[in-house]
Amino acid sequence: MNFQILKPALMCVLFLETAIALGAQNDNTLTPAEIHDGWKLLFDGHTTNGWRGAYMDTFPSKGWIVKDGELRGDLSGGMESSDGGDIVTLRKYTSFDLVFDWKLGRGGNSGVKYFIEERKPKPGGSQPGYEYQIIDDANYIYNGEHLTPRLKTASIYDVIPANLRADTQMDVWHHSRILVRGDHIQHWLDGVDVLDVDRRSTRFKQGVAESKFKNYLGFESISSGYLLLQDHGHNVAFKNIKIKELP
Repeated sequence: MNFQILKPALMCVLFLETAIALGAQNDNTLTPAEIHDGWKLLFDGHTTNGWRGAYMDTFPSKGWIVKDGELRGDLSGGMESSDGGDIVTLRKYTSFDLVFDWKLGRGGNSGVKYFIEERKPKPGGSQPGYEYQIIDDANYIYNGEHLTPRLKTASIYDVIPANLRADTQMDVWHHSRILVRGDHIQHWLDGVDVLDVDRRSTRFKQGVAESKFKNYLGFESISSGYLLLQDHGHNVAFKNIKIKELP
């Protein structure tokens, strides 16, 4: 068939029929199989239900918006938690399987954190936690230098580096996964297992001791906490945020 001579309307019909045949799934939805397996949506594509500002009872009045099925950090300035502020889930989680899609602009910085406790007093920047780093690996400059491995995308920020094949491309959608089973943590990026560590290991404890969290009491053994999307003053977008709690 010569697709070049097809009318646009017919092309649309063919595309839709092909998507249905392949079992394409709409963004921010769960399949019957996912529902049966215990998955829950953390973002419905239309509202901010299920989220609030960190250290707040309500959702931030600025900085974060829902548009075109995306939860966007429409941010500026580049500082930690200084625009709309970080946002957290209403519930705490212990062992879980979390998946999400994200897109970040060139030079950008953000992250998805877990085991957030909201200790008081409130810190000046972002609340410490285990962070699935999201950043422009190739172009972000930190303290006048390019990023070290422990600061690159999919790492447990400043603690354990991800095993990346290449710098992560910006301005495109990526799929990430965080799997936590007790002390065992794994990070995926675009279907590849890039980090696998046990919190009881010497490797993890040494990573914490060498990190900015070394003075955060009990950091290596936090048992549960909120999930957090970070405001780092750069435009970032999330969708298809789903979680399955594990025994």
